[in-house]
Amino acid sequence: MIVEMKKLVLVGHRSDKHKLFKALHKSRLTEVVSTEDLPYTERLNNSANIESYNGKMARLDDVFAFMREAKRAAKRMEKNTRKTEEHFDYTPPKKPLVGPSTIRLDYDEFMGVASREYDLLAQVEEIEAFVARGNELDAMKTKLAASIDRFSLYSGIKEPFSAFADTVTTSVALGYVPPVRRAELDKIAQDFDDCAYFEIYEPTKFLPVAAVVEKDRADEVFAALQELDFSKCTCTDSVTPLQAIAAAEEEIKALDAEKTRILHDAVQKENLIDELKVLYDYYMYQVQKFTAVDNFAATERCFVMEAWFPAEQEERIAAVLDEISTAFVYEFRSPAENEIVPTLIRSNKIVAPYEDVTNMYSIPNYREDIDPNPVMAFFYFLFFGIMIADAGYGLLLAIAGFVLYKLKKPVPGKGRLLLIIAMGGISTTVWGILFGGWFGLTLTEGGFLDTVKWFSPLDEPLIMLILCLGLGFFQIVCGMFISAINKIRLHRVGDAICEDFSWIVAFIGIGLLVLSLLVVKHDAMKYTGIAVIVLGLGTLVIGNGRKGKGVKGKIKGALSGVGKLYDGVNILSDMLSYSRLFGLSLSGGVVALVINRICLTLMDMLPSFGGIPVLGIIISIPIFAIGHLFNIGISTLGAYVHNCRLQYIEFFGKFYTGAGHMFIPFGSKSKYTYVDMQEVTK
Repeated sequence: MIVEMKKLVLVGHRSDKHKLFKALHKSRLTEVVSTEDLPYTERLNNSANIESYNGKMARLDDVFAFMREAKRAAKRMEKNTRKTEEHFDYTPPKKPLVGPSTIRLDYDEFMGVASREYDLLAQVEEIEAFVARGNELDAMKTKLAASIDRFSLYSGIKEPFSAFADTVTTSVALGYVPPVRRAELDKIAQDFDDCAYFEIYEPTKFLPVAAVVEKDRADEVFAALQELDFSKCTCTDSVTPLQAIAAAEEEIKALDAEKTRILHDAVQKENLIDELKVLYDYYMYQVQKFTAVDNFAATERCFVMEAWFPAEQEERIAAVLDEISTAFVYEFRSPAENEIVPTLIRSNKIVAPYEDVTNMYSIPNYREDIDPNPVMAFFYFLFFGIMIADAGYGLLLAIAGFVLYKLKKPVPGKGRLLLIIAMGGISTTVWGILFGGWFGLTLTEGGFLDTVKWFSPLDEPLIMLILCLGLGFFQIVCGMFISAINKIRLHRVGDAICEDFSWIVAFIGIGLLVLSLLVVKHDAMKYTGIAVIVLGLGTLVIGNGRKGKGVKGKIKGALSGVGKLYDGVNILSDMLSYSRLFGLSLSGGVVALVINRICLTLMDMLPSFGGIPVLGIIISIPIFAIGHLFNIGISTLGAYVHNCRLQYIEFFGKFYTGAGHMFIPFGSKSKYTYVDMQEVTK
């Protein structure tokens, strides 16, 4: 049900502003919106505060990312060094295997994090120092690794780099050229034999070469070398290449040891993460508060606030405001025609989880839409089961979904996907019983499960296809009916009759005609069906001209209404889309059957002991379990995705406007926490 909304317009003194925000935050009654521009007022500017809090949130985001990576690195290091002398000791904080992912606390605990902000930010600075030092160490390691690569080019040289220094009469250069230039290098050595001496070393990745040249010919010789892509060594230290490599490797080891110490110190901060997450959401609340303040129209001493709220909460809001201050002047009013009103949906416990499915598509429009969730939830539940259609799979999904939901204890509004899957498991179980699907096994003929079976989709696929198309046609008609009801609600009775009910009447006529030809075979029913079809389609065509001006306009509109008959092709196309129910159901059944056949084949092929295929059973058990778990997973994913597609395209396309704005009470936006306060929105 879409809840009726009203608007609060309040004028108050600036001194009461923060008390007002606290009360609105605790009550979760209102969504604060931007006020209209008023004479003699100005907009407040808290951009500096908003930027400051956003900056702090960005810092915390970086800390969370670093700590996640540090945790993974610590786990890897602990595992890799477990049996070594340099064992890295890491024991992660104990947390339940399956537990709530959202931190739950009361209002005072949430707001109390402000008193610990200084200490927590000091811890954040320490973690940021770990990050900065770690980045420095990585840069230093990269530089040393590059040095090792350079030194390794000269690994065959036994002399120190300092030996290749100029003398009084000669210029000396150590460097390398590409190995493919060896022949050209030999030619240069011959050409300058009278003034230069070349020492060519054992090639590595490149070809090391040392040149000793008379100074007056040095420029000429080195210019010739440059044409061979000669790269001069810049190192002049009194160490050999191997000594330089060893020294660099020792430095890298020292850097690694320091980085390990940093990692060890960093993971000691892991217990702070929950508090930092609370601080993050506190900053998020502050951003919401200052953003709301910027939306106020204000004078030097007063402010004007506007907010949406559920109409049923009017008395409670008045009580909250009167308790804060007697200086408030406020009024409650209905939405104006040009105002964008947020949408608040209130559903029962069964339908509520399916709101997430609708919201992924679009929020219902407050003015234009009927709440689609109850009808959509019924069809989603129905189709989910028929697309998997195995009672064994359904029982596992239902049990797993409800148990995980119970163990995770999600906060209100979270974890509802588990409930959708669990309820889908119930639907799957029912359809599986009707179709005789139990892990793809063949039922005992005449047994209880066989007697309650309706039919097997694999044995009678045509019946299954007809069933799926029939259910699809039923949903399409329901969509048209909802569209008609909504148009009547919006005082568009003519549109409802001529655009929706006309097709429904035509479908009734088609049904009567089909019954007269295939079942009843009575002329009276046949002609009645034809008459009803003509009535429905005639209303569709003629009704298209009702808005034309004058007789000519109406006739022209009616003639153009003939084109509306083409919508029947679109309806047929939409109905054929429901064949995906048929395809997914059969594909899951075939995969289950194949898995079972593989297991049976293995048991027949492998040797038996005492007439019992022990080896085959041992090998088949994991194949059976893993195969069916995979089939459950892929079938559940397919059922979820294709079910959404049917609702969004074929069903919502008949009546749903969407493009609404969800009602978000002030202060309720959070990322990591849930503050237990008085709930009025659900």
